Amino acid sequence: MTARPTVLLCDDSRALRMLAAGQLEEAGFQVAGEAGNGHDAVSQYQALKPDLVLLDLVMPECDGRQALAKILELDPQAKVVILSSLGAQSDIEECLRLGARSYLQKPIDPDAMERVLRDALA
Repeated sequence: MTARPTVLLCDDSRALRMLAAGQLEEAGFQVAGEAGNGHDAVSQYQALKPDLVLLDLVMPECDGRQALAKILELDPQAKVVILSSLGAQSDIEECLRLGARSYLQKPIDPDAMERVLRDALA
């Protein structure tokens, strides 16, 4: 049996992190850690070296765009998927241009999340 891919879950909503963690576990992923702001996301990434990061855009202290840039600066091969309620095409295009592998819209559709995350890891 191969190891389950590890995910760092970054969102300022504890309720969303709990919901997403359950959905990730059901889909065969392992939640390696959680972060409630961008600074924690970057430090957790450094400490845990997860296979993938699921990153909210709107977070306190350091937003998702800043965290994305810092994570990719630390590790240009990092696989980051943006998860956000912001759905403007300009937001999506900016994140992809910055280096995100994909973009998921809130509320989370578990099937879409699993598909997008598996594609990001491939």
